[in-house]
Amino acid sequence: MKEHETAKFERFGSFFFLLLLGLGIVLPFLLSLITCIGMNGLRPDTFLAMGLVFMFIVWMVLIMLIGYGNLTSLFVKRTAKEVDRLPYRFNSSFKGRGGRLYIDVQNGMIGFISAYNPTKLQIFSASRVGGAKTVASAMTGIRFVFYLDGKKISMPTLLTNRVVSTKSGIGAEAVSKADTFVELLLTAKARAEGKL
Repeated sequence: MKEHETAKFERFGSFFFLLLLGLGIVLPFLLSLITCIGMNGLRPDTFLAMGLVFMFIVWMVLIMLIGYGNLTSLFVKRTAKEVDRLPYRFNSSFKGRGGRLYIDVQNGMIGFISAYNPTKLQIFSASRVGGAKTVASAMTGIRFVFYLDGKKISMPTLLTNRVVSTKSGIGAEAVSKADTFVELLLTAKARAEGKL
């Protein structure tokens, strides 16, 4: 195992769950408490009803933020500053909805910051990568997929809410980008395994 290498891939971190708990449960009832006090009366039935309404609204917003990868983007950005302090040359990087991927082809290493574990920069030998491939569909989107320690990571190269043909200009560009990252992952893996 190389220096700084992460022993086990952790897609989800405790920080993410604490953030969801705080925003999804504590915040709505805090808003309910403030609203009830502002209305000159803290009645339990009003407090609970308003708390549940606020909770529904907050969870709808949270689901949208999680879906678009924006909930933890500030934390991911802060963690990404650690990349420059590592002894690797991550000359290729990809920022996607599920996190950030860094590839050092020369040393056969990859770095990953999961959007669901945004406070941890995880470093791996590229030999731990498997099943890297491009998935291109006009209906389900264009992305590259790979497995890290057996856990699937999907990185969309085209985010849109409309159907895009893979043969159109924007579709072909997204497929090309996915193919490039698959090739980089496979080359880094071959380098890590001593095949290059």
